[in-house]
Amino acid sequence: MQRLSITKFIPLLFLVLLAAGCTGKNEQPAVTGQAQKTLVRYATSAGNLPIAFGIKKGYFAEQGIEVKVVTITGGVEAVTAAAAGEADMGGMGSPVIVGAVAGVPITIIASPPAAGQHFILVSKPQYKSFAELKGKAVSPGAPGQGTIQAFNVIAKAKGFKPSDFQYVNAGTSANALAALQAGKVEAVITSELVGVKAELEGFGKVLERAADYFGHYQHSFIFATKTFIQEKPDAVRGFLAAYRKTVEYLKAHPDEAITFAVKELQQDEVTYKKVYAKEIPNWDTSGRVDFVGTEHAINILKDLGDISPNSRVTAQQIVDEQFLPK
Repeated sequence: MQRLSITKFIPLLFLVLLAAGCTGKNEQPAVTGQAQKTLVRYATSAGNLPIAFGIKKGYFAEQGIEVKVVTITGGVEAVTAAAAGEADMGGMGSPVIVGAVAGVPITIIASPPAAGQHFILVSKPQYKSFAELKGKAVSPGAPGQGTIQAFNVIAKAKGFKPSDFQYVNAGTSANALAALQAGKVEAVITSELVGVKAELEGFGKVLERAADYFGHYQHSFIFATKTFIQEKPDAVRGFLAAYRKTVEYLKAHPDEAITFAVKELQQDEVTYKKVYAKEIPNWDTSGRVDFVGTEHAINILKDLGDISPNSRVTAQQIVDEQFLPK
């Protein structure tokens, strides 16, 4: 997998300027044997099950697509990679909305099978309420990322503000979990998978679920750069066709999906089964975007200050579903 070369965080406020100054070019189509395939550089986190499985099964190759994964750790990095010409497509959370609304040349084209808000707050076992974390060291993630947005939404609902806590950016989910286990922080915002692992191993407990505070909200999206859409629309269609075939297969064969994740993606078997045995059967394989949930997300991000409160951009203006398979 290709590691994203931009390692320094670029604030979302400057992404528009970055995008305007970048002239990154798409790489030439890859050639495998006698068949010429279109290269798609896809920005996503390590261990993306549908992408990895679809590549392994050859579903993308069937559509004439060669996927090169650009490994990133969060939505800000994904949008930055697109703006810098290092990714053609990608799949991540709310920073995708922030970037699109701010004018980064990307378009939301589809949804992953589980597009809701999945972040959870995991604390040390002794905490019984969110209020007990006041004044304590917590790791909500990096500025602009969906994790810190989730923490701030929970905090506001509980009557607190960011300054009521000691914010520590412990890094990725794995690093944040290690920080919690080592006692460097009292709580972290992370994924359901990581939270379950913390509970099973006895050094953490799920204190809050962000989904309980966001309401009707779409968090995750699949996007493509406007340049890639303009130059290679058939590749966008082919990619989404392969993606849908992949998630439909995984949903119909959840045991195989879990086995693949454990063996090929080095996921912990016990925690992965506990989380995904329930999640995969509920996947939405249509790829359709929830426009009401996306509009609600825009309003929440305005309230958090990640999107200008004066912005008049709507979900309809940043989403284009024409490339979804019929």
